[in-house]
Amino acid sequence: MRYLVEFAPNRQEEVYRQLKALGLRPTKKVIGKYWSVEIPTELVSKVEALPGVIRVVKEETYSISMLPVEAKLKTFLRLGGPTNPIAMAWVTAMGLIKDRWPTSESRKVLEAHVADKMGISGKGVNVAVLDTGVDIANPQVIEPIYSVSTVDGDPIPIDNNGHGTWCIACIGGRQYRSPWGLLEGVAKRVELGSFKCLGYGIGSGSTSDVMEAIAAAYNWGAKIISMSLGSDIEPKESHNPETCPLCSLITALSNRGVIFCIAAGNSGKGYASCPGASPGAITVAALKKNLTVADFSSREHEVYLSLNKPDVGAPGVDTGASSTGLIAAMEWMDGFKTAFISGTSMATPGISGLLALWAEYARKKGVELTKETAMDIIKTYGKEWRSDIGYGVPKFSWIVDYLR
Repeated sequence: MRYLVEFAPNRQEEVYRQLKALGLRPTKKVIGKYWSVEIPTELVSKVEALPGVIRVVKEETYSISMLPVEAKLKTFLRLGGPTNPIAMAWVTAMGLIKDRWPTSESRKVLEAHVADKMGISGKGVNVAVLDTGVDIANPQVIEPIYSVSTVDGDPIPIDNNGHGTWCIACIGGRQYRSPWGLLEGVAKRVELGSFKCLGYGIGSGSTSDVMEAIAAAYNWGAKIISMSLGSDIEPKESHNPETCPLCSLITALSNRGVIFCIAAGNSGKGYASCPGASPGAITVAALKKNLTVADFSSREHEVYLSLNKPDVGAPGVDTGASSTGLIAAMEWMDGFKTAFISGTSMATPGISGLLALWAEYARKKGVELTKETAMDIIKTYGKEWRSDIGYGVPKFSWIVDYLR
């Protein structure tokens, strides 16, 4: 099992040598304070007792926050994938029951069209998408786009899953006409960066993969970091965001002015998700067309209730944007490199795009948008907080009113 070994300041080489003496092989240094290392269970207590070691934390596995589509993708691959007639017949039948919601329509829920009329498009705002990579040949993706991979064993930043490309297209994709309606990003002139931390086709990565991607995005100059990923916190399971390496990193960088927009998770009532549980995150629930919560949207876990999470909701059911790879193959009925899919993954980039619009507008008014300012706007103009959709759906016009 892989662990993060936190070392005291200026003790990294000492700890490294001691780990090697135990027959362990640290594979990489994470954000300058952890060694990532495979440790047999029987040696964990010995590592914890080493001089210079602060603590030892098990690495979690993070995946694309896209249920029911994540489960659908696993079934599709189990049936044989795009080369198997049975698998293709199954996804065809599934495609007939969708109530498709193109992003040109879902973005109006956030009042992105109001921003368009005011000439606000996210220009000059760096938005980092931490996901499965990007397909730069996608019809909605506007080049050039900065891209890098932090996934051990999958160093090429190309997206062969489709989830990351979908999120990028939702945030800042150009207009593209699909058979089911016009697709259009929320903030079409943002500066997008793709930081691949979920790999291997299925879209999974470790704690260290995700933390390294956050560090890379911060060094790139990200103002907004969009994370449609997570690891479930089950009912009755405890989780301390202050001691969780990932949640605490997000809180620390949020305090430096970075705005994190993170999926609430997709396991339904009674569940939470890490890092959606970070106090430094704006945590996003998924909504249906009638703007009620999607059944799968994680909510009402004790951790979420203690933090008033989720914070907001956004369109996330059968929502359409460009995609690629396995997801585009599975959703072939939606059109060329297009997918109408569901999840808090789909809701999160919509809010990330809206925050980019807010950030550009705020700068024009001489104000730097922070997470605290964004949440003050949301609490001022939103509905009374609810355990399923937070303060409701934020609108572009809220920041106009707030900064009058």
